[in-house]
Amino acid sequence: MAKIKIIYGSAGGNTEMVCEKVAGILSAHGHKVEMLKAKLTDPMKLVKGGEHGDFDLLILASPTYGHGQLEQYFDKFLQGLAAVELKDRNCAIIGLGDPKYDSDYHIESAKFIMDFLKKKGAKILHMPLRVSKCPLPLLIGHVDKWAEKINDQLKEMGNV
Repeated sequence: MAKIKIIYGSAGGNTEMVCEKVAGILSAHGHKVEMLKAKLTDPMKLVKGGEHGDFDLLILASPTYGHGQLEQYFDKFLQGLAAVELKDRNCAIIGLGDPKYDSDYHIESAKFIMDFLKKKGAKILHMPLRVSKCPLPLLIGHVDKWAEKINDQLKEMGNV
């Protein structure tokens, strides 16, 4: 089974709720999932051999605020993650947003994280999970299907 780290920023709780749903589904498939709050996680501990560096999949999750900004602690975490080698490491992305704040930058967090990971040479396991508005109605159907696709990808890689 795969070792999965989910690192998220969540001020209002919606991103955390989505991450908990994803973690629950992946755990039910036998994966070892650890959720870490960005504001309490040192990015340097994700280096291979570091306290949190032993993972088969890294999932990064952030909401989008204002005019396309990441959650403040996640943004700080991502800046620190720039110093960590992610080349060929398996990653996935969860982005949330609400068009009522700024429809031009709706769910921009997913694009921002994707661009960051591509520059780092990471392998994106599956298309980003994008959640618009309140996530409650999307937990069953949209979010769980995405988590199942992640499990399928891990299976294909031999991690199941």
